Amino acid sequence: MKHIALACLFVFLTVANALALDPHEGFGKYKFGDSCQELFSGPSFAIEQARPVWDEKVRVFGLEYDPQIQAKSPIILHYDKDEKPSFEGIPLGRVFYGCDKNTGRFSLVILSHDLLAVPQLVEKATAIFGEPTQRTMVQTIWALPDIYVQVDQVFMIIYDRRAGHPAGDS
Repeated sequence: MKHIALACLFVFLTVANALALDPHEGFGKYKFGDSCQELFSGPSFAIEQARPVWDEKVRVFGLEYDPQIQAKSPIILHYDKDEKPSFEGIPLGRVFYGCDKNTGRFSLVILSHDLLAVPQLVEKATAIFGEPTQRTMVQTIWALPDIYVQVDQVFMIIYDRRAGHPAGDS
């Protein structure tokens, strides 16, 4: 009986890993470009009050709670209150799923993490996306043709360039 249970667990884990999308295509089971209304509705989902803010000059990303800034943001953030997120096995705080206000399409993932996770996140991201295109003391960036990825001290962002330009990134 124990062997059957172990075999079932192995099959479940294999199937669960197969269901996770390539980070070039989406995050977890959510595909970039899909309808946010279909993906992020249900009792466990909520809308985050903060909106993403991007400073193009210094390439700094953050979340802003000011209502005037929120109104100007082209992105609405959703999160699953019940989710226990991870990135390639690295535990995360919360994942915010960004949706374009105009198109209603999923285009941005914001992964909150603690400072101690940064080296692991950079290592895993490098294995997936290749060598970073830019490194500073506080951030590592992969500016690829299809997506933009950034790991800093608080967030990891993955933005699908094909789904729009919410962060002013070109």
